[in-house]
Amino acid sequence: MNQRLERVRTASRVAVRLVWQVDPAQSPGTRAARDLLLRDPSSLSESDREALYAFFRDRVEEARADDSSASWEDQLMKVLDYTAWHRFVVRLDRGDGQGWQDLTRKLHGALSGGEKAIALHLPLFAAVAAHYQSDPGCPRFILLDEVFVGVDRANRGQVFDLLVDLGLDLVLTSDHEWCEYRELDGIAIHQLITGDGDDAVTTARFVWNGYRTVPAE
Repeated sequence: MNQRLERVRTASRVAVRLVWQVDPAQSPGTRAARDLLLRDPSSLSESDREALYAFFRDRVEEARADDSSASWEDQLMKVLDYTAWHRFVVRLDRGDGQGWQDLTRKLHGALSGGEKAIALHLPLFAAVAAHYQSDPGCPRFILLDEVFVGVDRANRGQVFDLLVDLGLDLVLTSDHEWCEYRELDGIAIHQLITGDGDDAVTTARFVWNGYRTVPAE
């Protein structure tokens, strides 16, 4: 996913990536158990195995104490849910030689409007694509209102290329965006047309076929 995300760089060389790391709020025992679980099982000593046994035994007891009415299956799922030990962090590379930095409120506030949009949209697109992978047969829609405000045309093309690569189906609204990008292989366009002095609204329909915009038949 990061290889895909890092293909989108702003004119000022800003790029985004995701890091999955241990939540700082986790206890030292959880961190130690995670390190042991990531090792080759054949390299674990008897004391390492005993430490893991004690870790999971204590977590089972904690789960029982938290909700004694839960089934044993639910309690076991809670104990083994290693995703709860972690969190995703968005990191930003500004191309200024400082390398990848955590995207804090302060850092986000120092970005331009287009850079802010890129920093916020790309992680969301990655999350949506990952969510849809849980059901390969489901529709893969995303809905965007006033899409990519402040993002320049070159970056918009890169973002549309990412959306195509992620296999997401885009529905968007805009007062100026016609989606005429070579990176986008096709999209239907409905232009709303209002009448003068009345409430009548009609649509003119077009199709971008990856090369040009043509009236819809």
